[in-house]
Amino acid sequence: MESKKRSSGIDFKSILSRANMPLVTLCILVIYAIVAILVSYLKLDVSIVPCCIMILLEVLLAVLLSRIPLWVHGLVFIAEIVAGIIASQIPFMVLMAFVYVGAITFLYIWERNE
Repeated sequence: MESKKRSSGIDFKSILSRANMPLVTLCILVIYAIVAILVSYLKLDVSIVPCCIMILLEVLLAVLLSRIPLWVHGLVFIAEIVAGIIASQIPFMVLMAFVYVGAITFLYIWERNE
């Protein structure tokens, strides 16, 4: 009789394979967006609706600018931080700038995986 091995844990090697990287990156982006919404609402006193709208705008901006050179993304990141300074919302805009970075990273991995 053959004995079958049962794995009691999660096989992270298969989850983090090259084929699953877009899904993993998307999950990380969604988790970060939820955390950013909660931090913005609970600690930075930003309402949920403007926060969600900003996250949608960041993702839309990332989709529209996904095929431009990398240095332009750096300029967009800096421009978002400057906008936060002008609006006196620096921590909030830093959170939103990293949503942009996460969306660009997801799109880059998704395009390279095809």
